[in-house]
Amino acid sequence: MTSIPPAASPVDLGAVRALMISHVDNAGVSRLKVVPGRKIESAARSGTTVSLSVALLLAIDDHACRTDELDSTVGDLRGIPDLGAVALIDPISGLAWAPSDLHALDGSPHPACSRSLLRRLGQEANADGLNFAIGLEMEFTLFTGSADAPVLAHFGPGFGVRPFLELEAWYLDVLRGLEQAGVPIEQLHPEYGAGQVEVSFAPRNPVRAVDDYLLARHVITRISAAHGLLVSFQPVASTATSSNGCHIHFSAQRDGINVFHSPGGSWGVSSEGGHMIAGVLAHMPESVALLGGSTLSFERLQPHHWSGAAICWGVGNREVAVRLMPGYAGLEATQANVEVKCADPAANIYLAVATVIASALDGVRTKAPLPEPVNVDPELLTDAERFAVGVTPFPTDLSEALDLLEKSTFVREAFGSILLDAYVAVRRHDAATYGALPVEEAAALTRWKL
Repeated sequence: MTSIPPAASPVDLGAVRALMISHVDNAGVSRLKVVPGRKIESAARSGTTVSLSVALLLAIDDHACRTDELDSTVGDLRGIPDLGAVALIDPISGLAWAPSDLHALDGSPHPACSRSLLRRLGQEANADGLNFAIGLEMEFTLFTGSADAPVLAHFGPGFGVRPFLELEAWYLDVLRGLEQAGVPIEQLHPEYGAGQVEVSFAPRNPVRAVDDYLLARHVITRISAAHGLLVSFQPVASTATSSNGCHIHFSAQRDGINVFHSPGGSWGVSSEGGHMIAGVLAHMPESVALLGGSTLSFERLQPHHWSGAAICWGVGNREVAVRLMPGYAGLEATQANVEVKCADPAANIYLAVATVIASALDGVRTKAPLPEPVNVDPELLTDAERFAVGVTPFPTDLSEALDLLEKSTFVREAFGSILLDAYVAVRRHDAATYGALPVEEAAALTRWKL
């Protein structure tokens, strides 16, 4: 899986009348400030004011949380837009978007900035001679009707021509809108479930890949509204249809060679590639709360949902959490990659990708041994067979997952305590508020929050 280079030149800022400057918080919500075109350069120098609560401590329902280090009532940060990633969303109105990094008032990146964390991990990998490429697959659910009485926008068949043609104008506008904004889309199609759609993006360097993903969500939401459609990025948007994932594909090159393609290696990967897969698996129980992180994330992690509901790996296996994809014959060297299937769009995707990279790098550093692959549905194995190949279950719910995350020495050292504790505080509110509710009620209360 080869990364494509970033755009050669930024957008003509003279064409921008309004710039959306956004960051993703610990609830997975995109928050923003909008500045007029004449304020872009000053925003790039000194940022826009973002209260500490809005930056890091708001839950999915806007409840303000707190930690021992961070008080939601005290303090401000600055959101510094990345002008190298500005995208012009609408040339007619002059609306543009830029992701931002969160800085302290002294000008330094804040230790809880998720985008800065992902950038740092990518730089650490580069310093070790590794270059990661990330490709994301985004699933979401479309509805007609109103926010109070939504109706699924199509009824299949899964991957069918009919649901495409029924929404043809919307699909074509989405394609046009994403291409206009510079998002490198690979394909889009009706997914398995009623109302469900999937969009796949070309692989990029880690930070730019997540930027693309977030920009695409904004563009799709905007176009859907223009078509009278509602879009939900929740992992469970409705119990009447399939759940939504955000599959993280990653590959890595050393000296220009893909570590996940080695014809002489075990299962076709190099020893280093095997260590990466093993590292991701080894840290998955303690880090799964970073790959989704909502109450509904754990409703999604069920067998036979193609959600990767068992902690193990396999070649092309859609029921395992980590799937090796060898690539098409003759193109393996550029296409071979690993897919983490258990991630979903409730995550802060910067943190989710950072989790995968940190785990993979730790696997290399510790030379983690790669277990045997599971190339059948793990549910078909006996308990003894599952034990023999190291299949382990996920935590049963968000609270259990957060307990493991909070105690994780690995994540605390990789992410820092300020970031980790803020994340756990926000997600504990989710567990306490929605964990005991019926799934459909939890879905209805949070359907339009992401």
